[in-house]
Amino acid sequence: MSPNEPRTVAADRRALDERLHRLSHDLKNRIGSVLEALRGLREPASGLTPDELHDFAERNLFQAMHTLERTLDDLGVERGPGALALRPVDLPPLARSAAERCSTRLARKQQSLTVELPDRLPVEGDAELLVELVHALLTNASKFSPAGSEVRMKAVVADGRAVLSVCDHGVGLTTDDLERVFERYAWLSARPTAGEGQARSTLSRAFQWARAHGGRLEARSAGPGTGCTFILTLPLRPGA
Repeated sequence: MSPNEPRTVAADRRALDERLHRLSHDLKNRIGSVLEALRGLREPASGLTPDELHDFAERNLFQAMHTLERTLDDLGVERGPGALALRPVDLPPLARSAAERCSTRLARKQQSLTVELPDRLPVEGDAELLVELVHALLTNASKFSPAGSEVRMKAVVADGRAVLSVCDHGVGLTTDDLERVFERYAWLSARPTAGEGQARSTLSRAFQWARAHGGRLEARSAGPGTGCTFILTLPLRPGA
């Protein structure tokens, strides 16, 4: 051990302690704000409506979770999907299974789902994770679309890759939203249409799952009020 090593270790520990202290302070402040909002709902005296108090609490909760996630990233804490059970699978049946899981949500908002899938689209992947990934995209489309609207799911082969898209006619995303839509607990300007929570961590996990399969997930929108399209691209199974 070199003479400077104990000093370096001590400095690293002080830096870590300071980072955790700042994290603790921020989380306490955010949680305190949520508690104030809850008190306001029970004892209205703030002049804010219940909807405004709910938004205030949700925003502070998201900011607390976002701060925590950024700290974990800075500390190098790995939070990927873990080991995948990769095997030959066919994407259309998995997409239909995801649609079936989402049917109750869609029915509750009187939304229709149009599905255009080929008979076969062979990929290699973890079947359960791929179902969860497509389900996350369908749930997101429903959540940010008005009652009675249409959601479209389509899959094709393009440039030798499987491409599945989920398109809605909902609230859309700003340019800033598009840059942050896959960040864990990012607070975006787009709001759900029936009072649901934003729950943006789901899209972050979907983004990770796509990358773990050697693919990618991207979001497109022409702006507020124009709807969104999420595009999942996966490698076709070799030799298929």
